[in-house]
Amino acid sequence: MRYLCKDCWIAHTPATLLARCHVCDANAHIQRLDPLESLAGTAQPAPGERPELVCRRHPTEPLDIFCGECRRPLSPRTLFNDRSVIAVLGATGSGKTSLLWVLNQRLRGANGLPLQIRQSLGDSDEQLEQAVRDLYISGQARATARQDAIARNYAWELMTTLQRPRRSALVAFHDAAGEVWNDLDRLPREEFERLYRYLDLVGSVIFLIDGERLAETLAGAQGRRPTAQAQQAEAQEIAILDAIERRLKLRRSETPVAVVISKADVLWDDPRWAVFRGESDAPLADVQAAARALLEAAGRGAIVNAFDQVFGATGYFAVSAFGRSVVAGEPLAFDTIRPARIEEPLLALIGDEVADGIA
Repeated sequence: MRYLCKDCWIAHTPATLLARCHVCDANAHIQRLDPLESLAGTAQPAPGERPELVCRRHPTEPLDIFCGECRRPLSPRTLFNDRSVIAVLGATGSGKTSLLWVLNQRLRGANGLPLQIRQSLGDSDEQLEQAVRDLYISGQARATARQDAIARNYAWELMTTLQRPRRSALVAFHDAAGEVWNDLDRLPREEFERLYRYLDLVGSVIFLIDGERLAETLAGAQGRRPTAQAQQAEAQEIAILDAIERRLKLRRSETPVAVVISKADVLWDDPRWAVFRGESDAPLADVQAAARALLEAAGRGAIVNAFDQVFGATGYFAVSAFGRSVVAGEPLAFDTIRPARIEEPLLALIGDEVADGIA
C-alpha cells in the first residue's frame, strides 16, 4: 500500500509514514507522532474492503497517519496507484487552471457522470478558488507564477456512482505555468525538488492546446497572418513535449495522453467542428476524429505524430470550460457558464482504473 502526500509529492510506504493512536496518547497524557511500523497492527478487512490501519495495542482504534516529510495528515482512504497523478500541460494561457476548476465543480454532484468527488484533500479547494478568483472578479485570469510550480497542487478522492460496490481512487494534479514546463530541463533541482518528485509520479498526461490559437492559425491559412501569440503557443507546445519526452524515455513508460483542444467554443460556428458542442449527440469517436483533423488542418501535424511516438496511447478531445468566450475586464458570473465535454479527458484516462477497482 502507498499513500500520497500531495504537498511533498511522495508516495509513502508504511516505512516512511508517521502515525498517532488517540487511545495511546490519552493513556500517556501526551500527543506525539511515531513511525507507523512501530504502532501498526493488522485488522482483517471485510470482503472487498480495504485494510484499515489500526493500533497494535488497541486493535479497534484506527490510526491517524501523517507524511514523514512535512508531518501533514494524510487520508487513509486515498491509496496511491499508477494512474493517480496526472500532469496537466500546455502553453501559457491555454486554460489549465480553468479546466481543473470547472472539472472540480462538475464532479461535485453526480450529474449523471460515472465519477464524482467524495472529498478534496488538504487545501485543494482553497488553492483552486484563489487561482480563479480574479477571473470572476475582473474577467482577467491571474497569471500562474513561476513559484506556483512548487506550491499549487490539488488532489481529490473520486468515487464511482453507477456501479456497486462503489470504488474510489485518488487523483492529483500540479499547477505550473506554461513557462515552467517550457524551461523544464533548466530548472534547478534544489529549488524545484517538489516539481521533480511530482514528475517521477506522473502516470498519465492531459495536454492542452489552445483553441483560440488554433482558430487564429486557421484564419491565417485563409490569407490572414497568424498572430504572434499563435506562433508562440505552437513553439511552447513543442518545447514542452520535448522536455516531457526525455523524462518518459528514461522511465520507459507507456504513459497515456489526452490531447485536449481547450476553448473549443470559438470553433463551434464552423460546421466542421460543430461536434464539439456540449449539446452535440455525436459519439466520442467522432469528436476524437474531428479534434485530430482540426489539429492537422491548423498545421499541427508534426505534434500529432509526436504524440503518437512519445505516448503509449493517445486520445483527442475538444472541451470548453465556460461554454463561451471570456471578455477581459468583464466579471465572469458562475451561472452564465455552460461547460462542454469538460470531464471526457479525465474519464478516458482513469475511468477504467476505478471501475476495475485499482485504487
